[in-house]
This record gives sequence, C-alpha cells and structure tokens, in this order.
Amino acid sequence: MRDILRRHFMVGTLGVAASALLPIGAWGQGPSTLVVAQAADAYSMDPAKHSAFPTANILFQIYDGLVTQDEQGNIVPALATEWSNPDSLTWRFKLRQGVKFHNGEVFNAAAVKYTFDRALDPNFKAPYYSRISQIKAVNVVDDYTVDFKTDKPFPTMLLSLYEGSFPALIVPPAYTAKSNGSDLGAKPIGTGPYRFVEWKKDDRVVLEANPDYWGGKPAIDKVVFRAIKETRTRIAELESGGASIAVDIPPEDMPSLQNDETKIASVPSEFLYFLAFDTTRDTPLKDKRVRQAINYAVDVDAIQQALLNGMGTRIALTLPSNGFGYDPAWKPYPYDPAKAKALLAEAGYPDGFTIPLMTRKGRFMKDSEIVEATVGFLAKVGIKAEIQYVEPGVWGQISEKHGREGITFPGWSGRDPNLVWMPLLHTGEYQSYYSNPELDKLLDAGAATIDANERKAIYAKAAAIIKEDAPHLPMLQPPLIYGLDARLTWTPRPDGMIDLRKAHF
Repeated sequence: MRDILRRHFMVGTLGVAASALLPIGAWGQGPSTLVVAQAADAYSMDPAKHSAFPTANILFQIYDGLVTQDEQGNIVPALATEWSNPDSLTWRFKLRQGVKFHNGEVFNAAAVKYTFDRALDPNFKAPYYSRISQIKAVNVVDDYTVDFKTDKPFPTMLLSLYEGSFPALIVPPAYTAKSNGSDLGAKPIGTGPYRFVEWKKDDRVVLEANPDYWGGKPAIDKVVFRAIKETRTRIAELESGGASIAVDIPPEDMPSLQNDETKIASVPSEFLYFLAFDTTRDTPLKDKRVRQAINYAVDVDAIQQALLNGMGTRIALTLPSNGFGYDPAWKPYPYDPAKAKALLAEAGYPDGFTIPLMTRKGRFMKDSEIVEATVGFLAKVGIKAEIQYVEPGVWGQISEKHGREGITFPGWSGRDPNLVWMPLLHTGEYQSYYSNPELDKLLDAGAATIDANERKAIYAKAAAIIKEDAPHLPMLQPPLIYGLDARLTWTPRPDGMIDLRKAHF
C-alpha cells in the first residue's frame, strides 16, 4: 500500500540538509549537555504570545504553571500546592512559598494575578485565549492564596491552568511590565528549572540549569534546543551524537535506531491530525455537501497504514479518543469516492473545483506526506487542492489575522471538548472558521456544567451536529516517537510537551 500511495501521490523522502549539520562541540555536547532537535524554532519567548508546541517545549523549561501533568497524564501540583472550590464559581489555589523568578523577583499571588490579567485583556489578543476565557477575575486573598472567579461553573479549570495552555505559565510582573512585554519576548525570565542564556533565531536556544529551582537543581547542566526542520537531518544528528532527543521519528526508522548508541521512546499522543474547512468565506466549502464529500473522498485508513505503519489511532470526530465524552461507538465517514462525486454534483460542482490547502512542513510527523496523499485522493473526485507550505512564523502571523483560507492541516490537542470544539468550532473564537448557533448553545452549556453525565449528554448532541455538518475531516491521533541517546533516561508525555525536569544521563 505504501508503494501505491507513493506512486500515485508522489509521497517523497526528505533528504539530509548537510548545511544544518554543525560541529558536535559547538555547545559542549557531553554528559552535562542535552540537545533537543525539533522541527521549529521558538515563535516568541512570551508564553502568552504564541500557539505552537515547539515554542512551548522551550518555554516549559523556563517557566512553570500553577499545575502540571505527569507522565501518565494526571494533573499534579506545580506552583500551586493545593486547590479547592469554596463555591461553584470559585477555584482557590494555595501557592508554593519561597519561590523566586530567575531575576530575583518573588513569586506570589500578585504574580499570578498579573499573569492572568495580562493574558485575559482583550486588547492583548493571546492566541490561546480560549483556554482561559471563562476566567472572569483573579483575586488575591493573601500573599500565597489566589481565587479564580468564573461567571459559570468551569469544569476544565485545571486543564486550562497547566502549561499546555501556554498563557497560564507565570511571568514576573516587574520585569514584564517595564518594557510592555518586549524584553520578556526576547529574553525570558521565569521560575523554571532552566535559565535563559541565548537565542539565535532559527538556529538554537541555549539554557542553563537553575541552581535555585524549587524542585531541585536539574541533573543536566545545559539544554540546547535546535531548530532542524528536516526529519532526515534530525536523525543524522542523533546518530552522530549531535542531538540527545530527536522528535517525530518515522515508524519505519524505529528498528534502525534501536542499538547500542541510540534508542526509541514512544507514547500514544493526544494530538489530532485533521483537515479544517474555512466556512466563513464565499467558497464551495460553505456548502455542507462539499464538506461531507471531502470526508468521503479521503481513504484515511490507507494513509495511516501506508505512512504510519498503522501506529496511529483513527478518530471519528476531532477529539482525542481518550478525551472526555469521546464515544467509541462514533464512526468516521467511510471511504466512498462515488458518494463524494455524487455530493459534489448535487452541490453544483460536477467537475470539482480548486481550493488552497495551507499547512506547515515538518511541524508534525509525516505531515507533508499525509497532506500530499490526501491531495491525491481529493484529485480523484475532481477537487484540486493547491498546497501552500508556510513557515511556522508566517503561520502564526496568518493565524493572528484569522487568515487561514480554504483547507488547512492545523493540528490540535486537548482532552476535553471544551478545549477542542470550543476554540475550533464556536462562533467568533480565535481558531474557529465555522458558525452554528445550535452548536454554540451546546458548547456553552457543556463548558458551564459540572455534572459529568450531563456534560456527556450535551456533547453527544454536539457530536451529532458536528458529524452531520462536517466542518472538519477528522483523521488520526499519531504516535509520539522520539529518538534518544541510549544513555539518556527520559519519559515522554502524551500531550507532546517535552519536560526535562527529571531527565538525566
């Protein structure tokens, strides 16, 4: 099947970019230095100013959230030591005492309030605003107690406060305010296990261990994040000793990296591969029948088998299969190109149409190959999707302007519909290119309901609308596959965040 896909859809292999190979000794590579090779550089060092996981991987070493996630996906304390609900509209957090930012500023309730007041300001336009938008006020109770107030019960508060929500990472008030955030965006200061040293744009970020970290000084003295877009180059750097962790290893390369020098670490991910359709502009995608046709036109199972060796998880809707409310009984649209053609003809496009398909290359494992295979299937029913590869920085700029036109392959994650369907499908949200008042009411209700059974019933109704209206083509949850230096002890997390706090050689 892989050969068939490659022959028909020209799914190629990335070559090694020799120019990206730099001397191993450039940053003192050795037992006290860990080098992470990932596909993209940081977009900004300000945690509230981006929406990209490669950026978050870097910033999570510098900053802390109130809560964090362990390797099993459980929410556990970080800068907050405990939490409670004095009433249904209040979340009270007791804060860790004795913590300081890297510049000596004291971490306390005022820092928490400043961080969230800043990110919640509508004029600030935080890309991940939807994750925290239900927080209406943050009140200081005392120096180490803070109350988060909501207008309605907020069942996913803890998921909205952990580091995967990005603007929930705590920033130092005085340092951030003195330059209106510009210093923070270039030279970050947090409370995390590593302190910022330097940032060479599109090349590397260098960090050093924080000897005063509240969680204990990390075992590794220096961490370097290198931006290496090409998969083959990342693998070559791992094999040569120039990288300690290489992200997004293709399944077919796993056997060759299990040896005395390197090894593989893999975990099922919470990431979502899907196509998103812009229904807000006047294109064929405004017609539900066209969107349904695209769902019928693409053989996702064949793509998964050919390109991921069957390692991914097929999803019926744009929600992780381990997410709250996901029903195993849900079924994706079957592969039926004849049905797709009939729907296109019914919608007035018997000869198909041309539409842009915007994506990034190298952001996710096998992303370009999956997109190219998808385009091949669409061509068979008359839809000419013109691929537009954009750099991560450009993607961020386009997203900030709500400029994702046509079809996109965006990627997303979140273990609750409130963290996925709300930002992606609710009218007017930053990442939404779709509007349905009936769905909006259900999403609002699910976001404001504490009772788990009631929430499941609400989201079951929402799922029926989403399935019928087809604002997305749900595809896969890919595995997370990392190549490691064989000497390294490190456990990956299912949310894709790289946490080096416990890493050691």
